[in-house]
Amino acid sequence: MAELITDALPLPLGRGFREDLVLNFKIIKDQLNELDVDTSAIDELKKKFDDISGEINDYEANIQAIVNILSDYDVPIAIVDGKVTRTEEGE
Repeated sequence: MAELITDALPLPLGRGFREDLVLNFKIIKDQLNELDVDTSAIDELKKKFDDISGEINDYEANIQAIVNILSDYDVPIAIVDGKVTRTEEGE
């Protein structure tokens, strides 16, 4: 990696100063171009995240349906703080 010219700039601002600034901008541009990310990789990660989120929502809905069915048959069960727990009769 090339080093930026910082405190080595000449006092009388002449042609060398301009060349140093141009060189700095070229170095910065090259580094920024290396930072460009392949957006297809990000899109793939977003799709995986959406798939996992959908699976979690399906799982939670299935658990809720099971608890509802068991509650209909007077099984003392409920979801409290996201966990299936046994309840006392009459709760």
